[in-house]
Amino acid sequence: MQSPIEDIICRKDENKKGIVNFDQMKVIGSKVEKHDPSVLMVTSIPAGKSVGMITAELAAAMALQGKRVLLVEGDWKKPSLHEWFHMEQPDGNHQEPLNLVFPTFLQSLDVVLANDSSGNPIDIWLSPSFKQHIESWQETYDRVVLAAPSFHSGVEMELLAEVCREVVLVLQRKDKTEDIRKIQSKLETAGCKVIGVIYQQ
Repeated sequence: MQSPIEDIICRKDENKKGIVNFDQMKVIGSKVEKHDPSVLMVTSIPAGKSVGMITAELAAAMALQGKRVLLVEGDWKKPSLHEWFHMEQPDGNHQEPLNLVFPTFLQSLDVVLANDSSGNPIDIWLSPSFKQHIESWQETYDRVVLAAPSFHSGVEMELLAEVCREVVLVLQRKDKTEDIRKIQSKLETAGCKVIGVIYQQ
């Protein structure tokens, strides 16, 4: 049985479509800054599993455009990437969870999954090893894509924004203008450039 992401990419079943048009993902992927390597994150205002799906689709679109891509689970409280790729979460016995890089069905796309421990993700994002991993990943991959927690998650999204150059915002029609301005301000303060917006119904 194929994973949901594989169903979308391979398009063997025309009734199974992504949250947004996959061609739109290719366009957004092409907007990523031309310098290599680039670190990009996808975030939203409210929390939701759809952000993980959208991030996975975007990373796959980049991989299909000839880039070597690493997709990183950034929402460790509510991880979902393992579901979209039909992978098991790593156990929590590993001392360095960010070392666990798994291949996907696309040869040029790898993924870092959240382990199933109940540790505090903030400790991971604040650790010196996180920035070291970002630097190491940039030496190996053309694109590093983080599926970030939502704006309402607190400081986690802001911590991830500090290591990213660019961001794609996932918005809903019901999102308040005030919240949109707040998240834009926080991202700009972190030096993160908004390169695309995806609206969900």
